[in-house]
Amino acid sequence: MNNLGIVKDTLDQAVYLRLREMIINGEFQPDQLIIQNQLTETLGVSRTPLRKAMAELEMEGLLYRTSKGWYAKSFTLDDMISVFELRAVLEGLACRLIAPVIEEEKIIYMRAIFQSAYQKRQDQDKDAYYLADKKFHNLIASEIQDFHLSKSLESFKVIQTSLTQGLYRSPDETYPEHMAIIDAIEKRDGDLAEELMRNHIRATIAVLRSGDSSIHF
Repeated sequence: MNNLGIVKDTLDQAVYLRLREMIINGEFQPDQLIIQNQLTETLGVSRTPLRKAMAELEMEGLLYRTSKGWYAKSFTLDDMISVFELRAVLEGLACRLIAPVIEEEKIIYMRAIFQSAYQKRQDQDKDAYYLADKKFHNLIASEIQDFHLSKSLESFKVIQTSLTQGLYRSPDETYPEHMAIIDAIEKRDGDLAEELMRNHIRATIAVLRSGDSSIHF
């Protein structure tokens, strides 16, 4: 690939990441039409990389398209539950796959970020545990060697993040679950790690089904 091709790929990726960030941060209302002329001015790019990014985000489930253009997708409770159900299966599988091969230093890191975040929460740092939770699940996804599994998990996490900027269960409830998952990975017990991760995510599904959508930090 020549230098021009490299620059083009870099621009396409930058536009995609920026637009995805805008969606996740709620800069577009559900079912809002995306005005391409405004976005090209905001991002300082032409329509070509913008349309390419929008098509990719449509495939990821964050946008949908009609004859009038692309719209920010709105999500129902059933959509949210479906995302968590798929995550339970895929992230459980991810834990089983990485348990035998993940480096010891990364296991130590996972444990440390939760221990630190849980303590900070006791000290009224409400964001620390939420950020630790994101790092934990992102690290698991990043350790997967299977491209398609990793890509699928990333898409579901992006959709979930666009739905809420918080946690559906209290850290007092989820902290022991996270520690148990990390313990299983440390013991290289992939089957147990898979089971624990699935149960961990499915517990959130039970909360959603109960009608309690309050957010914990």
